Amino acid sequence: MLKLFLLLLLTATLFSNSREESIIEASLFPYTVKNITYYPHKVALGERKDILASWYGEYFHGRLTALGEVYDMNGYTAAHKTYPLGTVLNVTNPENGKSLEVRINDRGPFWGDRELDLSKGAASYLETKNKGVAEVSIEVISVPESGRSDFPVLEIEPKVAFLPAVSRDKIVIHNYAFIAPDETNVPVEFGRFKELPEAQEYKVELKEHLAFSYILKYEKFYKIKSFLPADDKKARAVLDKLKKLELIHEYELFWSYR
Repeated sequence: MLKLFLLLLLTATLFSNSREESIIEASLFPYTVKNITYYPHKVALGERKDILASWYGEYFHGRLTALGEVYDMNGYTAAHKTYPLGTVLNVTNPENGKSLEVRINDRGPFWGDRELDLSKGAASYLETKNKGVAEVSIEVISVPESGRSDFPVLEIEPKVAFLPAVSRDKIVIHNYAFIAPDETNVPVEFGRFKELPEAQEYKVELKEHLAFSYILKYEKFYKIKSFLPADDKKARAVLDKLKKLELIHEYELFWSYR
């Protein structure tokens, strides 16, 4: 019985690690929020800089973070737009000298010139919570292997940009969504094509599996959009099938439930 328990524990641990590693690797792909494209990048141990940090709390408490963990507003975590998920930072409030280690497990903040969103607990400890946005110093003290660089990397500034059109065999889906309890479907982009016939052909094939698929025309390309079930497990089952049929190349969902 003990051997069986240990085997199950080891299997669960390996599965969990594998799942987390795959999310961390996927977190290095460019992604677009509110029509702004962000370019995650590898970082080196010891990198330091002074930045602006805000905090987030009750509204996101209990939802899933981009790393797939349940967000605990009272914990010591943070969100960053471009650092690899799983990176650990030492954050210092220069006004009082207080320091704290926080783990990046989410993406954001997506407004203003602030670079870091501290959990409510972290902001309270550092005494930056009442200010809302505060200057802090950060130092990278731990980075997952897949996101580690041997040399300091110049961060690529976010920019307003449309993703380029691609061939169907290179379609990769990276979808971020906050899902309300009453939502049954989530809108998802399934690719961009240069030529209308190519887009129409793809839409016909996609509609066999997702009935509400449609084309949006832009100046230089045609976008295919459709809807996935708001249930994470069901959505992944659909995407796994589409991947097997070679209608998409790869995917990753970063969904959080309200």
